[in-house]
Amino acid sequence: MHTTRLRPLTPAQQAEVFAEWNDLPHARITSHHDAAHIFTASLTELEAWYLAAGGTITHQPAGDGVTKWTLTTTVNHGTGTPLYVHALALDTDLIDDYCRPAITHPTA
Repeated sequence: MHTTRLRPLTPAQQAEVFAEWNDLPHARITSHHDAAHIFTASLTELEAWYLAAGGTITHQPAGDGVTKWTLTTTVNHGTGTPLYVHALALDTDLIDDYCRPAITHPTA
């Protein structure tokens, strides 16, 4: 009897499945060090990921007048592959109030 061994999904593939299952927007998904990095086009798209997956949100300067926002979460609400969802925004852009409880301030 011949059996075929299935290869485990990469972090990027797991994130892609999660995105498709939850109809989440993304521009690029890539694997890096056993985690998936998802690049979005706006804070609104990052907020959609937060609503679907929960997690914590950090922000830091990313250049003159630009802020990088990152949602840290997992594909299975705390038990799966780490996901880092990134969005660049002007430093004057505001995140929606419903996301504010998730914001943490990274240490330098």
